[in-house]
Amino acid sequence: MKLMNLKGTFDFLPEEQVIRNKIINTLRTSFEKYGYLPLETPILNYYDLLAYKYDSDAEILSEIYKLKDQGDRNLGLRYDLTVPFCKVIGLNKDLRLPFRRYEIGKVFRNGPVKLGRTREFYQSDIDVVGIDNRVIEAEQILMAIETYKELGIDIYVKYNNRKLMSGLIKEVGIPSDKVNSVIGIIDKLEKVSQEELIEMLEKLALTKDTISNLLKSFQYSFREYEELYQETSNQDIQDGLSELKELNSYLEGLEIIESCKFTPTLARGLTIYTGVVFEFYDKKERLSCALGAGGRYNKIITDFMNNGNLYPAVGLSFGIEPIYTILKEDMKKSSLIDLYLVPLDTNLECLKLATKLREENVKVLVEMNKKKVSKCFEYAEAEHINYISIIGSNEIESGSLKLKNMETKEEIALKVSELVNFFKK
Repeated sequence: MKLMNLKGTFDFLPEEQVIRNKIINTLRTSFEKYGYLPLETPILNYYDLLAYKYDSDAEILSEIYKLKDQGDRNLGLRYDLTVPFCKVIGLNKDLRLPFRRYEIGKVFRNGPVKLGRTREFYQSDIDVVGIDNRVIEAEQILMAIETYKELGIDIYVKYNNRKLMSGLIKEVGIPSDKVNSVIGIIDKLEKVSQEELIEMLEKLALTKDTISNLLKSFQYSFREYEELYQETSNQDIQDGLSELKELNSYLEGLEIIESCKFTPTLARGLTIYTGVVFEFYDKKERLSCALGAGGRYNKIITDFMNNGNLYPAVGLSFGIEPIYTILKEDMKKSSLIDLYLVPLDTNLECLKLATKLREENVKVLVEMNKKKVSKCFEYAEAEHINYISIIGSNEIESGSLKLKNMETKEEIALKVSELVNFFKK
């Protein structure tokens, strides 16, 4: 048997996982700062739940890992955290709205593997149900910009509105039953050639004139759309432009409009989106794929509940894998160990000292294999441990010791009683 990982899955060794943990901890801190509450949902789901609200030819359905249990039930591994969140709302009818939650967990997609995209990966989502205005979209975009900045990544935001897209498609004479298919194709405009795009549209039995008019209608700036359709009776265009205008006013007021780019072809692909959609990209273009994305989805929870009430929702997802792909090259290697104690026939005394320090949240490693002192220094350097101290009988009797800073190579003399305050600085 050849030992190997499935393509698109990875083992992360400690020095790699330290970086990933820092990313997750930064995200969690940011989410809670904005009032989002933690939630956890199952990885295993009924397939019908995962496929809910998607057309049978939707691309996402081909990427679901499908399986059966011993009861011959059709199951699937979750491919995102949004549908399971909708299920939670449907099962817990007494939740107070608006309800804000975040979830960080693994999802699985049987899709193409490339830089920044894997088959088994962590998603980090925030969602709000119970608010239907552009204030929350603006706050989520602001939070994304600030959170990525905390991670050391400057982003720009592409944003659009699905209602505007639907209206523009209907405006050129395309019937309603083909709108979602056309939106999915238009969303690929920046990813495929013009010829490939036209070929896909022709498969929907659209005429050349219709296709030409369609492509022309997605070439304008927001101001041009406002001028072109200021007298329109097309309700989707009216609503889309109105929502975008409201969102723009908040983005300008928050002074983040310069980091945002109106992109009329952006759809987010998934048919669950009903209004504003957005994607986040690295300004340095170290990756071509989005680092995160989200949008407004007002129907899916409403349909889950099916009780006559509306459940407007909006959320976004931070892609931990692409973030890690960027940061692993830039982030300095670090250790989770503050202090490495090397006993010279002082095992018990070192264990007692380590216990006292650990009670004060100092992370301590005690050497237990009687390595040569030189080998201990080599180990500390290789593992990027911050400080090392050799503890012999003299140190125990005097109550003082020396710490060696493994980065600067400087030695610091301290009393044992001063150690806690030293590491709390």
